Amino acid sequence: MTLRPSFPRFDELTTQLLSHFDQGIAARLAWVDDSRNPWRNVILPLSHDSQTVRYSVLALAAEDLAYKYPTDHPWAQRLQTVSGHHRNSALSWLSRELGTLLQSSNGVSCTNQARCVLASALILYNLELLTAPAAQWRIHIQCAREIILWKLQFTSTAVSLDTADVFLLYEYYYTSVFIGLTTFDPTDDLPEEILTCDKMTIFSDFIRIMQTVTRAERLKYSTSQPASQSTPIGIGPIISQIEAAKAKMIQLGETIEFKSVDARRDFECLVYMYYHATLIYSHRVLAESPSSEECIRSSQNIILEHVSHLSQSSAVAHDLVWPLFIAGSECRGSPHMQRIVELAMVNIMRISGSLDRNRVLSFLKTFWSLDLEPGTTWVQYARAKSIGFSFLVIL
Repeated sequence: MTLRPSFPRFDELTTQLLSHFDQGIAARLAWVDDSRNPWRNVILPLSHDSQTVRYSVLALAAEDLAYKYPTDHPWAQRLQTVSGHHRNSALSWLSRELGTLLQSSNGVSCTNQARCVLASALILYNLELLTAPAAQWRIHIQCAREIILWKLQFTSTAVSLDTADVFLLYEYYYTSVFIGLTTFDPTDDLPEEILTCDKMTIFSDFIRIMQTVTRAERLKYSTSQPASQSTPIGIGPIISQIEAAKAKMIQLGETIEFKSVDARRDFECLVYMYYHATLIYSHRVLAESPSSEECIRSSQNIILEHVSHLSQSSAVAHDLVWPLFIAGSECRGSPHMQRIVELAMVNIMRISGSLDRNRVLSFLKTFWSLDLEPGTTWVQYARAKSIGFSFLVIL
Protein backbone atom coordinates (compact mmCIF):
# COMPACT_ATOMS: atom_id res chain seq x y z
CA MET A 1 0.00 0.00 0.00
CA THR A 2 1.31 3.46 -0.92
CA LEU A 3 2.37 5.30 2.18
CA ARG A 4 1.56 8.84 1.07
CA PRO A 5 -1.05 8.87 -1.72
CA SER A 6 -2.44 12.04 -3.26
CA PHE A 7 -5.32 13.02 -0.98
CA PRO A 8 -8.42 15.06 -1.82
CA ARG A 9 -8.84 18.52 -0.30
CA PHE A 10 -10.96 18.96 2.83
CA ASP A 11 -12.34 21.89 4.77
CA GLU A 12 -10.19 23.48 7.46
CA LEU A 13 -11.64 21.62 10.47
CA THR A 14 -11.51 18.24 8.71
CA THR A 15 -7.88 18.90 7.75
CA GLN A 16 -7.12 19.82 11.38
CA LEU A 17 -8.75 16.64 12.67
CA LEU A 18 -6.90 14.44 10.17
CA SER A 19 -3.67 16.16 11.19
CA HIS A 20 -4.42 15.47 14.87
CA PHE A 21 -5.04 11.81 14.07
CA ASP A 22 -1.75 11.70 12.14
CA GLN A 23 0.44 13.48 14.69
CA GLY A 24 -1.34 12.66 17.95
CA ILE A 25 -3.52 9.57 17.86
CA ALA A 26 -1.49 7.48 15.41
CA ALA A 27 1.68 8.24 17.34
CA ARG A 28 0.05 7.13 20.60
CA LEU A 29 -1.75 3.99 19.39
CA ALA A 30 1.27 2.47 17.64
CA TRP A 31 3.67 0.27 19.56
CA VAL A 32 6.46 2.26 17.91
CA ASP A 33 5.92 5.58 16.15
CA ASP A 34 8.39 5.16 13.32
CA SER A 35 8.17 5.53 9.55
CA ARG A 36 6.15 2.29 9.33
CA ASN A 37 3.44 3.30 11.83
CA PRO A 38 0.37 1.39 10.51
CA TRP A 39 -2.11 3.74 12.19
CA ARG A 40 -0.67 6.41 9.91
CA ASN A 41 0.25 4.38 6.83
CA VAL A 42 -2.78 2.08 6.72
CA ILE A 43 -5.66 3.90 8.40
CA LEU A 44 -5.15 7.39 6.96
CA PRO A 45 -5.09 6.22 3.31
CA LEU A 46 -8.23 4.16 3.98
CA SER A 47 -9.88 7.27 5.44
CA HIS A 48 -9.41 9.07 2.14
CA ASP A 49 -10.85 6.16 0.14
CA SER A 50 -13.77 5.24 2.42
CA GLN A 51 -16.38 7.51 3.99
CA THR A 52 -16.99 4.88 6.67
CA VAL A 53 -13.37 5.01 7.78
CA ARG A 54 -13.16 8.78 7.35
CA TYR A 55 -16.14 9.51 9.59
CA SER A 56 -14.75 7.10 12.19
CA VAL A 57 -11.33 8.76 12.12
CA LEU A 58 -12.87 12.24 12.37
CA ALA A 59 -15.07 11.19 15.29
CA LEU A 60 -12.10 9.77 17.20
CA ALA A 61 -9.87 12.75 16.39
CA ALA A 62 -12.51 15.29 17.45
CA GLU A 63 -13.24 13.52 20.74
CA ASP A 64 -9.57 13.09 21.53
CA LEU A 65 -8.82 16.73 20.68
CA ALA A 66 -11.68 17.88 22.90
CA TYR A 67 -9.79 16.45 25.89
CA LYS A 68 -7.04 19.00 25.29
CA TYR A 69 -9.38 21.74 26.49
CA PRO A 70 -11.14 22.34 29.83
CA THR A 71 -14.60 20.77 29.85
CA ASP A 72 -16.32 24.17 29.89
CA HIS A 73 -14.23 25.57 27.03
CA PRO A 74 -16.25 26.42 23.88
CA TRP A 75 -13.88 24.41 21.71
CA ALA A 76 -14.27 21.33 23.88
CA GLN A 77 -18.03 21.51 23.52
CA ARG A 78 -17.85 22.16 19.78
CA LEU A 79 -15.41 19.30 19.18
CA GLN A 80 -17.59 16.87 21.13
CA THR A 81 -20.58 17.95 19.04
CA VAL A 82 -18.53 17.42 15.88
CA SER A 83 -17.40 14.02 17.18
CA GLY A 84 -21.00 12.97 17.84
CA HIS A 85 -22.04 14.03 14.35
CA HIS A 86 -19.23 12.09 12.69
CA ARG A 87 -19.83 9.09 14.97
CA ASN A 88 -23.49 8.92 13.91
CA SER A 89 -22.48 9.18 10.25
CA ALA A 90 -19.87 6.45 10.71
CA LEU A 91 -22.37 4.13 12.41
CA SER A 92 -24.89 4.70 9.63
CA TRP A 93 -22.37 3.91 6.92
CA LEU A 94 -20.98 0.99 8.90
CA SER A 95 -24.41 -0.57 9.35
CA ARG A 96 -25.16 -0.35 5.61
CA GLU A 97 -21.81 -1.69 4.52
CA LEU A 98 -21.80 -4.49 7.07
CA GLY A 99 -25.26 -5.63 5.95
CA THR A 100 -24.22 -5.57 2.29
CA LEU A 101 -21.00 -7.39 3.05
CA LEU A 102 -22.49 -10.21 5.09
CA GLN A 103 -25.05 -10.88 2.36
CA SER A 104 -22.37 -11.07 -0.32
CA SER A 105 -21.06 -14.40 -1.51
CA ASN A 106 -18.17 -12.93 -3.51
CA GLY A 107 -15.29 -12.39 -1.12
CA VAL A 108 -12.80 -11.34 -3.79
CA SER A 109 -14.84 -8.37 -5.03
CA CYS A 110 -15.52 -7.17 -1.47
CA THR A 111 -11.99 -7.40 -0.10
CA ASN A 112 -11.43 -3.65 0.17
CA GLN A 113 -14.92 -3.04 1.53
CA ALA A 114 -14.36 -5.64 4.26
CA ARG A 115 -11.03 -4.03 5.10
CA CYS A 116 -12.67 -0.62 5.48
CA VAL A 117 -15.51 -1.97 7.63
CA LEU A 118 -13.02 -3.76 9.89
CA ALA A 119 -10.89 -0.63 10.18
CA SER A 120 -13.95 1.47 11.02
CA ALA A 121 -15.08 -0.97 13.73
CA LEU A 122 -11.65 -0.91 15.36
CA ILE A 123 -11.49 2.90 15.26
CA LEU A 124 -14.96 3.20 16.79
CA TYR A 125 -13.90 0.74 19.48
CA ASN A 126 -11.11 3.16 20.42
CA LEU A 127 -13.62 6.02 20.39
CA GLU A 128 -15.99 4.18 22.73
CA LEU A 129 -13.13 3.62 25.16
CA LEU A 130 -12.89 7.41 25.41
CA THR A 131 -16.56 8.17 25.81
CA ALA A 132 -18.83 5.23 26.58
CA PRO A 133 -19.81 3.94 30.01
CA ALA A 134 -19.14 0.34 31.05
CA ALA A 135 -18.35 -1.95 28.13
CA GLN A 136 -20.09 -0.43 25.11
CA TRP A 137 -16.86 -0.88 23.17
CA ARG A 138 -17.67 -4.60 23.02
CA ILE A 139 -20.26 -3.90 20.31
CA HIS A 140 -17.55 -2.82 17.89
CA ILE A 141 -15.29 -5.74 18.77
CA GLN A 142 -18.23 -8.04 18.00
CA CYS A 143 -18.64 -6.26 14.66
CA ALA A 144 -14.94 -6.78 13.93
CA ARG A 145 -15.34 -10.45 14.81
CA GLU A 146 -18.19 -10.84 12.30
CA ILE A 147 -16.06 -9.30 9.55
CA ILE A 148 -13.13 -11.57 10.33
CA LEU A 149 -15.34 -14.68 10.33
CA TRP A 150 -16.75 -13.53 6.99
CA LYS A 151 -13.23 -13.02 5.61
CA LEU A 152 -12.18 -16.50 6.72
CA GLN A 153 -14.84 -17.99 4.45
CA PHE A 154 -13.03 -16.60 1.42
CA THR A 155 -9.42 -16.40 2.59
CA SER A 156 -7.59 -19.70 2.57
CA THR A 157 -4.04 -18.59 1.82
CA ALA A 158 -1.74 -15.93 3.20
CA VAL A 159 -1.08 -14.49 -0.25
CA SER A 160 -4.57 -12.96 -0.33
CA LEU A 161 -3.80 -10.79 2.70
CA ASP A 162 -1.82 -7.58 2.30
CA THR A 163 -0.08 -5.64 5.05
CA ALA A 164 -3.25 -3.70 5.88
CA ASP A 165 -5.11 -6.96 6.53
CA VAL A 166 -2.27 -8.29 8.70
CA PHE A 167 -2.33 -5.10 10.79
CA LEU A 168 -6.11 -5.04 11.23
CA LEU A 169 -6.30 -8.74 12.10
CA TYR A 170 -3.57 -8.27 14.69
CA GLU A 171 -5.39 -5.28 16.20
CA TYR A 172 -8.46 -7.46 16.65
CA TYR A 173 -6.42 -10.43 17.89
CA TYR A 174 -4.49 -8.73 20.66
CA THR A 175 -7.53 -6.76 21.80
CA SER A 176 -9.48 -10.02 22.06
CA VAL A 177 -6.66 -11.66 24.04
CA PHE A 178 -6.79 -8.81 26.57
CA ILE A 179 -10.58 -9.00 26.72
CA GLY A 180 -10.27 -12.71 27.44
CA LEU A 181 -8.19 -12.04 30.54
CA THR A 182 -11.26 -10.97 32.53
CA THR A 183 -14.27 -12.47 30.72
CA PHE A 184 -13.54 -16.08 31.77
CA ASP A 185 -15.28 -17.64 28.80
CA PRO A 186 -14.63 -21.41 28.87
CA THR A 187 -13.34 -21.33 25.31
CA ASP A 188 -12.50 -18.76 22.68
CA ASP A 189 -12.49 -18.87 18.91
CA LEU A 190 -9.21 -17.03 18.42
CA PRO A 191 -6.68 -18.73 16.16
CA GLU A 192 -3.59 -20.15 17.84
CA GLU A 193 -1.41 -18.62 15.15
CA ILE A 194 -1.86 -15.41 13.18
CA LEU A 195 0.05 -13.91 10.30
CA THR A 196 2.72 -11.57 11.59
CA CYS A 197 4.95 -8.85 10.26
CA ASP A 198 7.78 -8.00 12.65
CA LYS A 199 7.55 -4.23 12.36
CA MET A 200 3.74 -4.18 12.32
CA THR A 201 2.68 -6.87 14.80
CA ILE A 202 5.14 -5.89 17.52
CA PHE A 203 4.90 -7.81 20.83
CA SER A 204 2.80 -10.51 19.10
CA ASP A 205 4.90 -13.30 20.64
CA PHE A 206 4.13 -12.06 24.16
CA ILE A 207 0.43 -11.74 23.27
CA ARG A 208 0.36 -15.29 21.88
CA ILE A 209 1.91 -16.64 25.10
CA MET A 210 -0.67 -14.74 27.16
CA GLN A 211 -3.41 -16.37 25.09
CA THR A 212 -1.89 -19.83 25.65
CA VAL A 213 -1.69 -19.30 29.42
CA THR A 214 -5.23 -17.92 29.58
CA ARG A 215 -6.56 -20.92 27.68
CA ALA A 216 -4.77 -23.23 30.10
CA GLU A 217 -6.48 -21.52 33.04
CA ARG A 218 -9.88 -21.76 31.38
CA LEU A 219 -9.41 -25.48 30.68
CA LYS A 220 -9.05 -26.10 34.42
CA TYR A 221 -12.66 -25.01 34.84
CA SER A 222 -14.06 -26.36 31.58
CA THR A 223 -16.93 -28.83 31.91
CA SER A 224 -16.99 -29.59 28.18
CA GLN A 225 -13.52 -31.12 28.11
CA PRO A 226 -12.58 -33.62 30.84
CA ALA A 227 -9.22 -33.01 32.46
CA SER A 228 -8.09 -36.47 31.33
CA GLN A 229 -8.47 -35.36 27.68
CA SER A 230 -6.48 -32.15 28.00
CA THR A 231 -2.70 -31.88 28.00
CA PRO A 232 -1.47 -29.71 30.89
CA ILE A 233 0.97 -26.97 29.96
CA GLY A 234 4.11 -26.89 32.07
CA ILE A 235 5.72 -23.69 33.24
CA GLY A 236 9.10 -24.77 31.82
CA PRO A 237 8.15 -24.69 28.12
CA ILE A 238 6.27 -21.43 28.63
CA ILE A 239 9.31 -19.78 30.23
CA SER A 240 11.38 -20.91 27.24
CA GLN A 241 8.86 -19.26 24.92
CA ILE A 242 8.93 -16.05 26.99
CA GLU A 243 12.73 -15.98 26.83
CA ALA A 244 12.57 -16.44 23.06
CA ALA A 245 10.01 -13.63 22.75
CA LYS A 246 12.26 -11.29 24.71
CA ALA A 247 15.30 -12.15 22.58
CA LYS A 248 13.31 -11.60 19.39
CA MET A 249 12.04 -8.20 20.59
CA ILE A 250 15.52 -7.04 21.58
CA GLN A 251 16.78 -8.07 18.15
CA LEU A 252 13.87 -6.29 16.47
CA GLY A 253 14.60 -3.14 18.46
CA GLU A 254 18.05 -3.01 16.86
CA THR A 255 16.45 -2.70 13.41
CA ILE A 256 13.89 0.01 14.23
CA GLU A 257 14.66 3.61 13.28
CA PHE A 258 13.65 5.35 16.48
CA LYS A 259 13.07 9.09 16.49
CA SER A 260 15.39 9.64 19.44
CA VAL A 261 17.72 7.94 21.88
CA ASP A 262 15.04 8.31 24.55
CA ALA A 263 12.51 6.53 22.32
CA ARG A 264 14.89 3.61 21.86
CA ARG A 265 15.50 3.42 25.62
CA ASP A 266 11.77 3.51 26.34
CA PHE A 267 11.17 0.68 23.88
CA GLU A 268 13.86 -1.46 25.47
CA CYS A 269 12.36 -0.85 28.92
CA LEU A 270 8.92 -1.76 27.61
CA VAL A 271 10.25 -5.05 26.26
CA TYR A 272 11.56 -5.98 29.71
CA MET A 273 8.33 -4.89 31.37
CA TYR A 274 6.28 -7.15 29.08
CA TYR A 275 8.79 -9.93 29.61
CA HIS A 276 8.44 -9.75 33.39
CA ALA A 277 4.66 -9.23 33.31
CA THR A 278 4.27 -12.34 31.15
CA LEU A 279 6.50 -14.27 33.53
CA ILE A 280 4.39 -13.24 36.54
CA TYR A 281 1.12 -14.09 34.78
CA SER A 282 2.44 -17.48 33.67
CA HIS A 283 3.78 -18.38 37.10
CA ARG A 284 0.50 -17.40 38.79
CA VAL A 285 -1.60 -19.51 36.41
CA LEU A 286 0.62 -22.50 35.74
CA ALA A 287 3.04 -22.93 38.64
CA GLU A 288 2.31 -23.86 42.22
CA SER A 289 5.83 -24.34 43.58
CA PRO A 290 7.39 -22.13 46.28
CA SER A 291 10.21 -21.25 43.89
CA SER A 292 7.75 -19.30 41.75
CA GLU A 293 7.27 -16.75 44.53
CA GLU A 294 10.88 -15.65 44.35
CA CYS A 295 10.64 -15.24 40.57
CA ILE A 296 7.41 -13.27 40.92
CA ARG A 297 8.84 -10.92 43.55
CA SER A 298 11.92 -10.26 41.44
CA SER A 299 9.87 -9.55 38.30
CA GLN A 300 7.47 -7.30 40.21
CA ASN A 301 10.34 -5.17 41.53
CA ILE A 302 11.86 -4.82 38.08
CA ILE A 303 8.54 -3.72 36.53
CA LEU A 304 8.00 -1.07 39.21
CA GLU A 305 11.55 0.14 38.78
CA HIS A 306 10.95 0.65 35.05
CA VAL A 307 7.55 2.29 35.67
CA SER A 308 9.20 4.95 37.81
CA HIS A 309 11.23 5.96 34.76
CA LEU A 310 8.55 5.60 32.09
CA SER A 311 5.29 6.84 33.62
CA GLN A 312 6.16 10.40 32.57
CA SER A 313 6.66 9.42 28.93
CA SER A 314 3.71 10.11 26.63
CA ALA A 315 5.24 7.90 23.92
CA VAL A 316 4.79 4.69 25.93
CA ALA A 317 2.06 5.61 28.42
CA HIS A 318 -0.53 3.82 26.27
CA ASP A 319 1.41 0.55 26.60
CA LEU A 320 1.99 0.50 30.35
CA VAL A 321 -1.37 -0.63 31.69
CA TRP A 322 -0.82 -4.39 31.37
CA PRO A 323 2.60 -4.62 33.07
CA LEU A 324 1.50 -2.05 35.65
CA PHE A 325 -1.67 -4.03 36.39
CA ILE A 326 0.27 -7.28 36.76
CA ALA A 327 2.80 -5.66 39.10
CA GLY A 328 -0.09 -4.09 41.02
CA SER A 329 -1.80 -7.44 41.42
CA GLU A 330 1.19 -8.52 43.54
CA CYS A 331 1.03 -5.49 45.88
CA ARG A 332 -1.37 -6.84 48.51
CA GLY A 333 0.00 -6.00 51.94
CA SER A 334 2.44 -3.38 50.61
CA PRO A 335 0.98 0.16 50.86
CA HIS A 336 4.22 1.62 49.50
CA MET A 337 4.05 -0.42 46.29
CA GLN A 338 0.31 0.21 46.01
CA ARG A 339 1.02 3.93 46.10
CA ILE A 340 3.59 3.60 43.29
CA VAL A 341 1.10 1.71 41.12
CA GLU A 342 -1.78 4.08 41.82
CA LEU A 343 0.27 7.22 41.09
CA ALA A 344 1.62 5.71 37.88
CA MET A 345 -1.86 4.69 36.72
CA VAL A 346 -3.28 8.15 37.47
CA ASN A 347 -0.42 9.69 35.52
CA ILE A 348 -1.06 7.39 32.57
CA MET A 349 -4.70 8.49 32.55
CA ARG A 350 -3.63 12.12 32.66
CA ILE A 351 -1.31 11.65 29.71
CA SER A 352 -3.35 9.40 27.41
CA GLY A 353 -6.92 9.33 28.69
CA SER A 354 -8.87 7.30 31.20
CA LEU A 355 -10.18 4.69 28.71
CA ASP A 356 -11.06 1.64 30.88
CA ARG A 357 -8.27 2.42 33.33
CA ASN A 358 -10.48 3.72 36.12
CA ARG A 359 -12.10 0.28 36.32
CA VAL A 360 -8.68 -1.39 36.21
CA LEU A 361 -7.49 0.74 39.12
CA SER A 362 -10.77 0.21 40.98
CA PHE A 363 -10.30 -3.55 40.71
CA LEU A 364 -6.77 -3.33 42.06
CA LYS A 365 -7.73 -1.10 44.99
CA THR A 366 -10.58 -3.44 45.92
CA PHE A 367 -8.27 -6.46 45.62
CA TRP A 368 -5.71 -4.77 47.86
CA SER A 369 -8.28 -3.89 50.53
CA LEU A 370 -10.01 -7.25 51.03
CA ASP A 371 -9.21 -9.87 53.63
CA LEU A 372 -8.78 -12.88 51.35
CA GLU A 373 -7.46 -16.37 51.88
CA PRO A 374 -3.64 -16.42 51.78
CA GLY A 375 -2.38 -17.14 48.30
CA THR A 376 -5.51 -15.89 46.51
CA THR A 377 -4.43 -14.57 43.11
CA TRP A 378 -6.07 -11.78 41.13
CA VAL A 379 -7.16 -14.39 38.56
CA GLN A 380 -8.98 -16.42 41.19
CA TYR A 381 -10.59 -13.33 42.65
CA ALA A 382 -11.61 -11.95 39.25
CA ARG A 383 -13.09 -15.32 38.27
CA ALA A 384 -15.18 -15.39 41.46
CA LYS A 385 -16.33 -11.79 40.84
CA SER A 386 -16.50 -11.86 37.05
CA ILE A 387 -20.10 -10.64 37.03
CA GLY A 388 -19.36 -7.74 39.34
CA PHE A 389 -16.17 -6.59 37.61
CA SER A 390 -16.06 -5.74 33.93
CA PHE A 391 -12.86 -4.07 32.78
CA LEU A 392 -10.36 -4.20 29.98
CA VAL A 393 -6.66 -4.48 30.77
CA ILE A 394 -5.77 -2.85 27.50
CA LEU A 395 -2.62 -1.22 26.15
